[in-house]
Amino acid sequence: MKPARIVFPGFWFGKSTLKKAQELARRGVGGFCLYGGTAQQVQDFIKCVEDASPYGQLLFCADIKSNLCEVVTDAPALPSNEWISRSNQAQDIAYRKGYLTARMARAVGINWVLAPVVDLGYSAYTFGEVPLQVTQMAGDFVAGLSNGGALNCIKYFPGVSGVLKTLAQMEDAEFVPYKHLFRRADAIMPSDMIFPNIDNDNQAMLSDKVIKGLLKKRLNYKGCVVSFPLFKGRLKYEAASAVKMLHCNVENILAPHDADAVIDAVEREVDKGFLMDEIIHAVSNHEMFLSKVFATTEPMPVKDAFALAEKDFKKK
Repeated sequence: MKPARIVFPGFWFGKSTLKKAQELARRGVGGFCLYGGTAQQVQDFIKCVEDASPYGQLLFCADIKSNLCEVVTDAPALPSNEWISRSNQAQDIAYRKGYLTARMARAVGINWVLAPVVDLGYSAYTFGEVPLQVTQMAGDFVAGLSNGGALNCIKYFPGVSGVLKTLAQMEDAEFVPYKHLFRRADAIMPSDMIFPNIDNDNQAMLSDKVIKGLLKKRLNYKGCVVSFPLFKGRLKYEAASAVKMLHCNVENILAPHDADAVIDAVEREVDKGFLMDEIIHAVSNHEMFLSKVFATTEPMPVKDAFALAEKDFKKK
């Protein structure tokens, strides 16, 4: 059991080196978060690091806000979530977007789509401001991802639009999509913001009160929690913060600046006798995710998947 398996380094095409990624794969990381490559580059990268990994099969994440083309640069762009929310066929289109996103992702080798954003009206990446509307459209998007063969991740808990609200106000708004979608969520990603109404001292992704107290206990979420991508998270002490997240019941650490330092810190914590149960549980979940992905829809050829998406939304 390698503690490294709970770490998913980032790989930036045109910036990161393949040699370093292969070293991390040999060290036993569970997968990678990918950023900014063509379909061919993504496919070539995946083959190289899986060949280097002791596991053979890894999880590859598309860290997106709305569209796969944010990660796979030559993938067709699909309608924005904001546009979908204004359509008179919003739920059907949300489902189709999820399905086509999954088919394109799986075609290039990506099996975990870190979406949808279910914040209420925070930006163009959301499905609107009305809790039940967001719930319905996000639920259809998640169903499309699942039927297309990809894992999902609902984010950014507890809901950025609730940063200045009371817990009672958030119960009636920000928490609604999460409570309705828990059973269909492969993972939940906490926010990197501080919510003074819950924990005035820690970012949500580092907060026992947010993750254990609110998400796990009060809202009774039983599934996987992944970190906010660390390189975006404004962290002063990245490795120590990663360890703290694991103690808060975060299971996977995504896209740190220095993956080796994070792995070293986790391994030291395990050597002290801590985090054993948490890592065993995370690795078990990892195996379940792999089984779920590779027991589902066979990937399409890239050309066919991209053509399907272009044809489906050619008038949008």
